[in-house]
Amino acid sequence: MYTLGDIAGFIDAELIGDASLEINGLSASSKVKKGQLTYISNSKYKLDLLNSNASAVILTKDLLDDCSTNALVVDNVYLAFAKITHYFKQQSNHLNGIHLSAQINSKNIADSCTIGEEVIVGKNCTIGANTTIEQGVTIGDNVTIQPNVVILQNTTIGNNVVISAGVVIASEGFGNALDKQGHWHAIAHLGNVLIGNNITIGANTVIDRGTLEDTQIHNGVCLDNLVHIAHNVILGADTAIAAGVTIGGSAILGKRCQIGGGSVIASHMHLADDTVVTGSSTVDKHLNKGHYTGFTSISLHSNWKRTQMWLLKLDKIAQYLNIKLKNLKKGK
Repeated sequence: MYTLGDIAGFIDAELIGDASLEINGLSASSKVKKGQLTYISNSKYKLDLLNSNASAVILTKDLLDDCSTNALVVDNVYLAFAKITHYFKQQSNHLNGIHLSAQINSKNIADSCTIGEEVIVGKNCTIGANTTIEQGVTIGDNVTIQPNVVILQNTTIGNNVVISAGVVIASEGFGNALDKQGHWHAIAHLGNVLIGNNITIGANTVIDRGTLEDTQIHNGVCLDNLVHIAHNVILGADTAIAAGVTIGGSAILGKRCQIGGGSVIASHMHLADDTVVTGSSTVDKHLNKGHYTGFTSISLHSNWKRTQMWLLKLDKIAQYLNIKLKNLKKGK
């Protein structure tokens, strides 16, 4: 826990308010509580700022008039946020063997496993060789974890889950802030991963932990091999994702979606319930219920935008040309 004065010093901010105020954590602006610090990066989140329950907010000077609580004023909000996350990150405790505080309610645990502090493993579970489970992880009943799996701190896993070999759960998400010198500063991801019941996770799949909120895999989801789930993604119940799919940060997929192999879903995209995406497609817009296919060859982005505009109009152009051709045949 740090005081607001401490935090202002860490990020070289101008402090408006109570320097002695204790801050116990960071949170997203829409879910922040008393005692927590949040950030507002631009004016489109002004409503969150006006209604915020935060004890303090990192913001730029132009938003100060809309802030009714303590403020840390900086030039680059995202960079300041990136720096401060590292002060609130829980460090992993590396060890060998099974920690004395772990509650293991299953017998089929390989001798070469590493299981950390306060881990809970339910009944009828199998944990394969060379698997690492860090502190604070909770695993339900009837879970099969194959060899060489890594489950990082504070992950929650439900019942009847199969995790194939080489899976990594709750790895650090890919978030970085750029400074004036063009150098990147990594954001420490403070959220967790929540995995529901009756889920299968294919070999060498990677699921990143959330930035401030949690990455969520809901009941009945099926993930094939080599799937990448980025930070803050939410996968709705009974969604099936084939091999090689990449899902960008903060994307939300509804229930019963089907995503074909090798597809890419861009960050922040929303897919409605029962959406189907053909393999090798690129999803770069929100999708309503339906079956979608979309892929083009790579080109300079400026050229691609012009090409894409005409591609979307090809059907109308063909209809227009057919009408013209019919009129020519009739002698008009």
